[in-house]
Amino acid sequence: MPRPSSQPDFARAAADYAAHRPPFDSRLIDRLIAMGIGRAGQRVLDAGAGTGLLGGAFADCAVTCADPSRALLAHAPGSRVCAVAERLPFADRTFDAVTCAQAWHWFDRRVAPREALRVLTPGGPLAIVYQTHLPIAGNLAGETERLIARHRPRWRHAGAAGINGQALIDLTAAGFAGIESFTFDVAIEFTGEGWAGYVRTWSALAPTLGGPGLEAFDADLRGFVADRFCDGGTVAVPHRVFAAVGYKPS
Repeated sequence: MPRPSSQPDFARAAADYAAHRPPFDSRLIDRLIAMGIGRAGQRVLDAGAGTGLLGGAFADCAVTCADPSRALLAHAPGSRVCAVAERLPFADRTFDAVTCAQAWHWFDRRVAPREALRVLTPGGPLAIVYQTHLPIAGNLAGETERLIARHRPRWRHAGAAGINGQALIDLTAAGFAGIESFTFDVAIEFTGEGWAGYVRTWSALAPTLGGPGLEAFDADLRGFVADRFCDGGTVAVPHRVFAAVGYKPS
């Protein structure tokens, strides 16, 4: 059986990302727009964009999706640039706002926030966003993480509370001002197939565990989801939405 890779390759999960990652809650988009992120006519950079799930929600903006994976970007809307957040191929003061969804923990946080600061116009915001499943004991997310632990006991992202305090530290250290954060919980409905596809995108699975190992996990997951949770219907899984926002000093 192939050994799991130490570095995730999210291109291996590109199809599942496009098909099964749930959209961000509309209340998040409304609150970001109220904070100056995604307003009509803005030039927005979505860094670590993946398939552009967040950037694509800003329908009235000129959004550029940047990600190192061409396979993920192939599913992203609008302008697409293959690039890492630590070396953005844009001139100073190019964007009115920068966003990063579900990816901040993969960046070099000493470098990426300074790059965001560089490409922002004065007063422009950087928003770091997460929408994270809550693995409560006995619920579908919690039982799925228990199953992952049997297949991938060293996975380090289990048990998340959905709040990234490190993001606030990073914004402060990089020189952002007017830093704010907010959080709220939302229940997202999944079919059994939808949940299995969503889970395959997690870093413990398709991005690092290929071949027979992934197939064995997928079979186990589908079996217990059908038996215990969905039974042909849907199940609501609690998620926590979190955003940290800072502004480039004027």
